Amino acid sequence: MISILKKHSILYVEDEPEIQKNIAEYLGNYFGEIHLASDGKKALNQYSKHHPDVILLDINLPNIDGLTVAQEIRKNDSNIKIIMLTAFTEKEKLLRATELKLTKYLIKPVPPKEFKETLNILADELMCNPSRFIKLSDNFTWDKEQEHLNQQGKQITLAEKEHRLLKLFINYKGKPISYEKIIVTLWDNAYDREISIDSIKNQVSQLRKKIPNICISSIYGEGYILN
Repeated sequence: MISILKKHSILYVEDEPEIQKNIAEYLGNYFGEIHLASDGKKALNQYSKHHPDVILLDINLPNIDGLTVAQEIRKNDSNIKIIMLTAFTEKEKLLRATELKLTKYLIKPVPPKEFKETLNILADELMCNPSRFIKLSDNFTWDKEQEHLNQQGKQITLAEKEHRLLKLFINYKGKPISYEKIIVTLWDNAYDREISIDSIKNQVSQLRKKIPNICISSIYGEGYILN
């Protein structure tokens, strides 16, 4: 079950360089992609840029504390899994944390067994409640809730047919899509007129210009596939 983490990314936020290095190496054994930040402000920037599936952060961070970081992220993202680390057990901090839908609240130093148990909990949650964002490449993500395409945190404007086409590709990611399926999806009056293959190729070409790093392959005589 824990192997599912290899398909997901994590943002780890820690201001102590040596601790960050050691934990990042440990996380590298489980997660497919790791992003690092050393303070709260950088954490929010990294979140906006990469949209990770999990965030692991210390409660006491420079510039912006961990609880505030989590609160800011929670305003727009109810799916991301958050694990909070702290060396303190003050009642006020614990009460604030209960409002943030945390996967786990860990007291440092964290015993290895408890950390491993937390990773198993994460794997279960990610199986039941997938991330809001679908990663299409290193630079592009698709927001499933808002149905927006983002490039490193910035929304990419798509024409109506481009939007329909990309959504179709994402819904059938890794599966061949026939010309007929594309025609029916892009043209509301598809059955009342004749749509040429050249019209489809033109729409795909326009979309490719907006997403140059995403691989849409042609299937000769059949259609296309988003790899």
